[in-house]
Amino acid sequence: MYHLFINSALIFVGVLGLFVMSLMLFSYRSNIFANIYLIIIFITCSIRNIFIGLSEVTDIDTIFTSKHISPFYLIVVPALYLYFKSLVKDYKYIQKNVLAHFIYPILNLILNVLQEYFPTLKHPIIENIRFVSLIVFILFYMLMSFKTLYNNIWKKNSINLIEKRHFQLIKNWTLFLFIISVLLFIRILYSISLEKISDRLFQGKSYSSLTLIPWLFIYGKILISPEILYGYPKLKKRVAYLQNQVTLNDHIWVFDSINISNLQDKKLSSTIEERILPYISDIENYVNKEHPFRDSKLTFSDFAKTINIPASHLNYIFKYHSVVTYVEYRNYCRIKDALKYIDHGTLSTLTLEGLANKVGFSSYNSFFTAFKKQTDLAPKEYLTQQNKLVLKN
Repeated sequence: MYHLFINSALIFVGVLGLFVMSLMLFSYRSNIFANIYLIIIFITCSIRNIFIGLSEVTDIDTIFTSKHISPFYLIVVPALYLYFKSLVKDYKYIQKNVLAHFIYPILNLILNVLQEYFPTLKHPIIENIRFVSLIVFILFYMLMSFKTLYNNIWKKNSINLIEKRHFQLIKNWTLFLFIISVLLFIRILYSISLEKISDRLFQGKSYSSLTLIPWLFIYGKILISPEILYGYPKLKKRVAYLQNQVTLNDHIWVFDSINISNLQDKKLSSTIEERILPYISDIENYVNKEHPFRDSKLTFSDFAKTINIPASHLNYIFKYHSVVTYVEYRNYCRIKDALKYIDHGTLSTLTLEGLANKVGFSSYNSFFTAFKKQTDLAPKEYLTQQNKLVLKN
């Protein structure tokens, strides 16, 4: 019963790996050029787990679990290093020298096949050399992975508030994946050692059940935080894209680090800070296109619902990431709207009182106050100035 449970679990984890891989292929969060190596790892390990489980349950040996093909799992070792490397470099195409990293796993696979037909190749000296080379191969790529991660990710800090949380996610993810990988490779080395002692082919199949929990953690981490599938280059491009969306009133918003003393706001910050730029982008784009403040009866809560941002989040944004209050921002947008009407000659058919009402002010007095605060001129003075400019031209 125990063996049936373990083998069923191997099959389940393998299927889960293929499911996660499919999400990576079709999710907008996934950087395909960085994650191609992660996909290779998932395909290799998932299919191997599935067929190991099936072969044990059904007693049917397949090409994927045979003593010849099993060593193919070694491609995971360089693939993991290449994945880490791709996280920090903006590769648009798979590099030509990538195949060189997979020469050793392929040679190891060929040797396994040849040993079946040429027993002399299973000489103790050859096996000892092979055993040592396997250890050196794994340790070399682990060291290279550590060096890449430490120099390019772990010791770096982001001073950009917008990127800060995502950078931390990538740091935590790579540290988590590296530690899990070290544990998995220790299991492989131990398995190979047992196979050498018992004079068996090096397959790394012993204690495969020990890989179940680590793989569940890896897949779970991706499903919970799929944004980790961005690499740094992909993240920077996305941030740049969102920043380009904030084309209106960019002097109003603040993206510097902030100090929060209010306990309730501190709780909100963990959720909101990662969304600040998308939130502000949504606000600006909606205001610029739909002009919601032309409705004089629009309340703060109404505006929050209209742009699909929780009122508590919107309040937080104006409290910590804006140099103006919500009311000041609303009036600013209304006056900016009014200036566009004036510049387009709308006042030839509309009075200033009518303009005030059109852009959302409930009275001319409030329009007058907001207009003078923003332009340093009374509406009539601004209109006179504009008329003089028209006459000069």
